Amino acid sequence: MGNTTLISGAKLAAPTFLDIGKVSTNAADRVGAMYAQINAKKESEANARRAKVENYLSQMPSGIELSKIPPQQQAAVEAWSRSQKMKYAEAAKNINNYEVGSEEYIDAQSTMTGIKSSFVQLDNNLTTFKANKTEYLKSSSEGALSNGNNGPQGNILASIYTDETGMSFDSNGNLSFVDQQGNMTGLNDVPDFFNKDFQSADALINMNSSIYNSGQKLDGPQENMYRQKVTNMIKKGGRETVLSLATDDLIQQGGLGIVDQDLLTNPERHAELEAAVIQNYMNILKESSNAGYNKKQAAIKKSQGSSNSSAYKYGQATRDDLQIYSRPAQQTYSNLKSKLDEINSSGMNDPIELKVAEINKIMKSVNSDFQEVLVDSENTNSILYLDSEGFDVPLDLSSDEAIIDFVINNIGEGIGNDAKMVLKQQLKGGKKSNPTSKPVKLTQEELNALFD
Repeated sequence: MGNTTLISGAKLAAPTFLDIGKVSTNAADRVGAMYAQINAKKESEANARRAKVENYLSQMPSGIELSKIPPQQQAAVEAWSRSQKMKYAEAAKNINNYEVGSEEYIDAQSTMTGIKSSFVQLDNNLTTFKANKTEYLKSSSEGALSNGNNGPQGNILASIYTDETGMSFDSNGNLSFVDQQGNMTGLNDVPDFFNKDFQSADALINMNSSIYNSGQKLDGPQENMYRQKVTNMIKKGGRETVLSLATDDLIQQGGLGIVDQDLLTNPERHAELEAAVIQNYMNILKESSNAGYNKKQAAIKKSQGSSNSSAYKYGQATRDDLQIYSRPAQQTYSNLKSKLDEINSSGMNDPIELKVAEINKIMKSVNSDFQEVLVDSENTNSILYLDSEGFDVPLDLSSDEAIIDFVINNIGEGIGNDAKMVLKQQLKGGKKSNPTSKPVKLTQEELNALFD
């Protein structure tokens, strides 16, 4: 069943995937009237299912817990229970008339044991039904159900979990559902469902942002690396992740706009669908890298024009890095300093785990390749991070200067040492201006160190 805990900020963050240089092409605009017709039918059916669920929930008293037995089915359950009890009573009455160990005695005893087991079986089945029903209604109400769920099967689910279908119980306590046409579906045959994969969408959005903000086109090795990242993520999530990324509006309206419905519904074509999804998202990432590169080049030309009249000029690579990282560095330092101050002043007995979580969250938001810090297993009051030589070393958070050094050293993989030095001077000196429009005034000694 779908896991509603995966619902996160991805739903709000997704539009940024498209806003970045407007690099993504809306698939629905390309596939024309055929896809539009298919999509409209799907949307109409999905709206009907959601309306059925909302109408069902609206009729329930506020705060009531879903009962194992729907009110409409209580009479049927009671009738089944009476019938089973009568059979049990009959067997219990007759067993005293049979010789112990005789065939009749064993048959009566077997009947009594079977009836007891049927009550346990029915209770277990109703418990399973209640759990599945609760999760389905919650997911549907929150808009979390994936469009990748099979449409006809989704109609069956909506009917079963809104008590539109009847219930049938056999003598062994097995539960089945009967629709208005008399079709019967056993509890174990009720279609499964899954939710939108917000977690994978988050990962793709962060990946895309990192690529765009780097301002570099993807070369061969980088493209292979990102392709492997996308492939690993999709294979780990399995078919549900593939279908969600192909059909849900997590990143762009209409998903990937796949017209071939057999490709989406035929498990035998899973490898083909998986390859198509991976290639589509790789195309988006490559388009994003090109857009980021073009924007960076435009910014460089603009900064060159404005800096030609300045008394002091940075080296080209340093100007490029400062153009990209100056504002993120200031914002990241401010966010991290504020969060650490908040934790330190909260009076918590063991704030170290919270610090680790916040550091990783803030640094990951600006650098998706950031190697996460962790609590030292040998000294639980110490935080370890991976230094430039690949060693785990203690993280010093005792001063603003130490925090600044940590932020700048981990702001991005491609930033040069000269740019790091300038950014550290900016933050330590409290400068807030954009260095590409107003150069930082360093001492002669610092200038010599910067450009020797």
